[in-house]
Formats: sequence, C-alpha cells, structure tokens
Amino acid sequence: MSFKHQAEKVAEGHYRLEKGLPVAVDVFLDDDLYARSEEEAWRQMAVAAKMPGVKRVAVTPDTHTGYGVPIGIVIETEGTLLPTAAGYDISCGMVQLKTTLAADDVRDAAKRRLWIEKVIEQIGVGVGQSGSRRISSKRFEEVLRHGALALGASRQNSERDRIPVDEKTDTLERAAEKSSQLGSLGGGNHFCELQVDEDGKVWAMIHTGSRGFGYKTAETYFFEGAAKLGLRKGERDLVWFDAGSKLGRDYWNHHNMAANFAIANRLLIGEAVARALEDAFGGTAEVFYEISHNLIQEEAGRFVHRKGATRAFPAGHPALKGTKWEETGHPILIPGSMQTGSAILYAEEGASKSIYSVNHGSGRLMSRSEAKRRLKQRDVNEAMARADILVNTRDVPIDESGPCYKDLNQVLGVVETAGLAKVAKRLTPVAVIKGND
Repeated sequence: MSFKHQAEKVAEGHYRLEKGLPVAVDVFLDDDLYARSEEEAWRQMAVAAKMPGVKRVAVTPDTHTGYGVPIGIVIETEGTLLPTAAGYDISCGMVQLKTTLAADDVRDAAKRRLWIEKVIEQIGVGVGQSGSRRISSKRFEEVLRHGALALGASRQNSERDRIPVDEKTDTLERAAEKSSQLGSLGGGNHFCELQVDEDGKVWAMIHTGSRGFGYKTAETYFFEGAAKLGLRKGERDLVWFDAGSKLGRDYWNHHNMAANFAIANRLLIGEAVARALEDAFGGTAEVFYEISHNLIQEEAGRFVHRKGATRAFPAGHPALKGTKWEETGHPILIPGSMQTGSAILYAEEGASKSIYSVNHGSGRLMSRSEAKRRLKQRDVNEAMARADILVNTRDVPIDESGPCYKDLNQVLGVVETAGLAKVAKRLTPVAVIKGND
C-alpha cells in the first residue's frame, strides 16, 4: 500500500501519516488537495520521519515533491542538522514594503513601466546576474557575519537581524566567488512586485534568497557529507550531520553565513525598490516585515528545519517577547502567483500543531517543462494583459504563469480551517519583475 493511502484523516484540513514510522507526520491538506497530492511527496515525507534525530514532522498545504524531502516540510530535530531540509537556496524568503501610495497613484501604466525600468537599473535580474552595488571584500565579510546590520540598517521588522556565526569560521572560497550577486534578484520563481490591497493601499513584495553564494555553500556540504557517510551520488540528499561534530559545526556556520547574505540581499533590493518608487510615483516605502522560508533555526532548544515553509509565531509566543509583534504575532508573507496575488497572515494558537509553521506560497501544479508543453504563450500573455498587470519581459514567463500554481484561496482555506493562521490582507499585483530564464 502507498504511503499516501496509509494516512488517516484527523480533522478537516489535517491528515496524519504514522503507521510504521518512528514519528508521526502531520499533513495539512483538504480532501481535494489530498486526492491530487503526489505519492512521491508522501514517500519523501516518510523518508524525513526516519532521518536521525527527528522528533516531529509537519507538512504544509502547498507541498509537492522536492529533492530528498518535499517542498513545504517542517522537521524538528534534536542534535542533528539535515541540509536537505534547508535546500540549496538557503534562507530564500520574502520582504514586504509598505508605501505611502494609494491605488490611484499607480494606475498610470507609463509610471508603472518607469518603476520597472528604474528597479532593473539597480538590481541584477535573472540567473547568474550580479547586483549593481559593489562593496569591499572587508564589508562583504562583515555582511556574512552580521547580515543587514553590516550595511548600517536596523532590522526591527525582520524575523532575524542576523544569524550568529563563529568568528573563527573562514568563508568558503567557492561560495565567496558569488559575492557579486549580492543585491540581485535571480531567476526562476524569484520576483519583485508592486501590489494593491483591498483597502487601496500600495505595497511592494520581494522574493529572493542567498543566490549563488547559498547554492555553492549547500553543494559543498552535500558532497562532503556524502563522502563522510559513504553515500552514493543518488543519495546525497540524505546527508545529515551531528550538530556537535566538526563537520556539523562547519555546515551550521556556513549555512548561517548564507542566511546573512540573503537577509542583506533582500535589504539591498528593498532599498532599490524604494528609490525607484520615489522616482516613478513620488512616494516612499519602508520595510513592513522580512522573513525566510528555507532555513534551519534554533527554537526552544531544538533545530527547526523549514523547506518551503514559513515560521508562524502567534501572539504571546515567547520568542516574540519584547518585540512589536508580541501581542499580534508576526506577519506571515505568502506569495501566490503573479496573476492571482499574495497574502499577509497572522498565526493562531493552533500553529503549534504544525511546529509553528505554514506554507510559503500556493505550491506548483505543473513542472516547468510541463507548463511549456501544455500552456500557450499567447493565452498567458493575454490573461496578464486583461488583468492590467505589467511584466518586465516581452513575454510572460510561461513556467511562472498563474496556471502553474495551486489555487491560493484553497491553500489559505486549509490554513484557516486547521486553525494555523488567519488571513489579514490580500494583495493584487499591478507590476511584476521576473528573470526570464
């Protein structure tokens, strides 16, 4: 019998896979998403539950097959680190900017096009592109150890200002070669959007991560870990480290360097977006919140690995004590697709069931190759034009278009039904910047 069909329904929006596993896997799906879920993703959930040191596993409603373990998984461990559950784009995440503009201020298509052009002048867009801002090697080292703080910024509206790094840790040479990508957006599903909420307020949302720096960091430790454990080429995604071992400490410190890179990267892009917004529309913007969704963090004495999942601390959570979010919970930033929009949520007490985590998006329905086979460029372009959403590329990237993703309403409905979080705002894009790879 398949792993999928061994799962039992616990409540609306909540399944549990437990039979034959050392720990249960709590999976948050409605009946339709469950029916359409991939058996391979369920097999990967079972693999995750069997990895060393695992104490709890939860899976979010945007889940789909990944490398090693599925996208949308949360794994809590004691004493072990699982690189596969941080992935290659370490600390990929979101930053939301709140602007002084209203919907009428961004109605003019020519001004929106100017905003797109001004942003692109200042950041690298696409796979392998470099940022336009150059910093010294000394300042770059400070960024790796102190994140955005090294750039003179106070990130009070951030999940974390910085992630601690042992000062004795040397930068990986293979990763340092990617220092020029600081301040660049990248390609794939990374984006920058100008958005309008239901109240007519204008926001900007950025999705990017640690770029080639994080990739090279992860790749290094997948190879070193596989060699240490005697794993074959096809088993590299099963690498794990004793957190107290030299290799484990080395991975942890370099993982944290990549996270600091990502935090600073989002800040630099946010500054460029704000400058472009002032040039094009005359408005200003400030950081509302910044958060990661591919990251291993220490929480309550254990390691919580989130791969394509977003931290969700509700009001009163001990980690929020003394912050501005203590009484509300921190914002949760959820992108959907560039056609259907995004959302801001706040966690409920029930988030404890999912290891204080929710989805990081709506989740893919089609692979990139499948999208290019099934969808027609003309139809995709016309759908965006009808919605009056401007895109920086001549053709809308077909493998990132709306039909490639699950229905965000359905995914958010599972989160609310399961009592994990509540939707506070919905955001509709009016201008989109993506790398056309």
